[in-house]
Amino acid sequence: MKNLKDMFVKFTLSAMLLTLVGSTVNNFAAPVVRTASGANAAAIQATVDQFRNDLGPLNPNVAQTFPTGRREINWDGVPDALSSPNNLPANFFNTNSPRGAVFTSPCSNGLFRVSSTAASGTPVRFGEIDASYTDSFTTFSAQRLFTVISVFPNSCNILTINFFIPGAPTPATVSGFGVVFTDVDLTGNARIICFNAAGGLLGGGILAPAAAPGGLSFIGVSFNEGERISQCQITSGTTGLAPGHFNGRNGADVVAMDDFIYGEPQPIQTPAIFDGDGVSDK
Repeated sequence: MKNLKDMFVKFTLSAMLLTLVGSTVNNFAAPVVRTASGANAAAIQATVDQFRNDLGPLNPNVAQTFPTGRREINWDGVPDALSSPNNLPANFFNTNSPRGAVFTSPCSNGLFRVSSTAASGTPVRFGEIDASYTDSFTTFSAQRLFTVISVFPNSCNILTINFFIPGAPTPATVSGFGVVFTDVDLTGNARIICFNAAGGLLGGGILAPAAAPGGLSFIGVSFNEGERISQCQITSGTTGLAPGHFNGRNGADVVAMDDFIYGEPQPIQTPAIFDGDGVSDK
């Protein structure tokens, strides 16, 4: 019964995502979109750097907000104790390493994993989940990757990111968001969807281009006419990472994630907020 429930949830979510991707939003300007794919990091580097320039200079990982710039997560500073086969706390990148990002998932029992390093003794690139992943996945910034999983035998491939003032529980917004995917086999099997603070859709879904087998794909979307992103939803592949889930089996496209790049989190501004702290002053 639980498996049937999870299948229904995934079907419903997929239908919602397809609806969002196909919808048109007339109240907001079109986003600036950067995409690239290729066999290795060098093939997408120029586009990633272009997106970085769209957002501004890299800010330090400290518990404060800056007026401009960007934040990045490359997973490589996560300690072994919080890396696979162990779970990563959902708020690690707002508490332990304050960068203003907190993870959730609409999947039941959604968990977050950062892959191991060679020195840890655990197979790299999620090879402990399925041995095929070590060869299927590559990195943009070595050594670690990231994924969302669910309790076996279920799987999960949907991640939600909410933004906060770094180091604080205050909701925030960003000017843009980008992600590197590894091993996207077909266009449309990975996407991001961005929402504003009111829950409105910003620009629809942005589809990742197909890469060479085991290669890398990048999607970056930003806004330069005042639109602000409060939440992003990422779909990576057609199925989540799980034992026995490998590319080509029953049409599966298994995808992992590497670097996250996003604008500096800023306090939410609304007519009810006068001092920029994200809390209503009415």
